[in-house]
Amino acid sequence: MALEVVVTQQIFGPPVAAIAEVTDAKETPYDVVLCGEAPRHVLPNGVDPGDLAGLDVLGEADTVIVPGVQNPLAERSGDLLEGLRTACSSGARMVSFCGGAFVLGYAGILDRRRATTHWLLAPEFRAAFPHVRLDVDRLYIDDPPVYTSGGIFAATDLALHLIALDRGQAAANEMGRILVSAPYRAGGQAQFIMQSIRTDANGGMAELMTWLREHLEEPLTLAGLARRENMSERSMVRKFRGATGVSVFDWIARERVDRAKVLLETTDFAIGDIAGMVGYGSKETLRRNFERAVGTTASAYRRSFRGELAG
Repeated sequence: MALEVVVTQQIFGPPVAAIAEVTDAKETPYDVVLCGEAPRHVLPNGVDPGDLAGLDVLGEADTVIVPGVQNPLAERSGDLLEGLRTACSSGARMVSFCGGAFVLGYAGILDRRRATTHWLLAPEFRAAFPHVRLDVDRLYIDDPPVYTSGGIFAATDLALHLIALDRGQAAANEMGRILVSAPYRAGGQAQFIMQSIRTDANGGMAELMTWLREHLEEPLTLAGLARRENMSERSMVRKFRGATGVSVFDWIARERVDRAKVLLETTDFAIGDIAGMVGYGSKETLRRNFERAVGTTASAYRRSFRGELAG
């Protein structure tokens, strides 16, 4: 992913000349080296990062950063995975951005560790790496000496965190100002998750899931849903979990929060009114469920995604 390569070069590499001139920025203490299995690799969007060092430099690195890749599910070569394992065993700090976590996962570096990746890839990640404690609610996970980040722009959050670890928070704050990026963002990936973007969850429950989305504002009970599907409550619970990976009411709660997100982003309804529109009986119930799922308040979420506070 070209952007994540550029983020790495921009944050850890030499300062841009024009910015250095007006800020008296010091030279970077880092030496950024791009490496790969081939001496040259043009990225899918046409960006050519230039000559690449060989994988042998991984064994000499203090920090190894794996950017996101176009196809994170693809198998990786034995040479690459062995190079990453060598770097890790040599004491290097191992970092991944977005789908790069899959590459560290295939190398076995994430086993029995906490990690994150892009939230849309969570089902595939869990299936591929059952021994990794995945937490997709976080923008990044700090589990030394391994560090992983979520979606593409979360690479900046993690990079600034690494700057703070290496050079102090003041240096990270200064870099954040240069990038016009907050050195720390409240909340996490949870505030960006919209489960209905994924279209592969059905397992015989697709019709019910569609019906539920159309009736989220109504009181919903397991007994009522089981009657609607002409099955026992126990069968309903088992079949729904098999189709979605979560319980019926965890799924409903998630969908209600997703609906609240849309209303917060696109309407001026008061938050108390939105609570009723998504099936929560009170503003307090929405607040509690929203904060637990998203990691920030409904009001803060609205400010972030609309640039204003309405309602």
